[in-house]
Amino acid sequence: MCWATTALSPELTGYHDAPHAATRTHIRGLGDAALDRVVDRGWTPPVTLGVRLISVVSDDLHHAGRAAYLRGLLLGSST
Repeated sequence: MCWATTALSPELTGYHDAPHAATRTHIRGLGDAALDRVVDRGWTPPVTLGVRLISVVSDDLHHAGRAAYLRGLLLGSST
């Protein structure tokens, strides 16, 4: 089986780049008080915005790891 590598289309990279830029702008504008704000009282202790952001990043890294694992299965360990 041969897998070709192709460049991503501008539409696809734009689908990623636009929300990524907006997210970076928003997060850079957050101060300590915003990060300490409780966003979920359903947990003990209550979850702050800072903790929630870290959990989202952690979840994203898990997904990236799964994608890399699957790519390795499909393409072999040489990639």
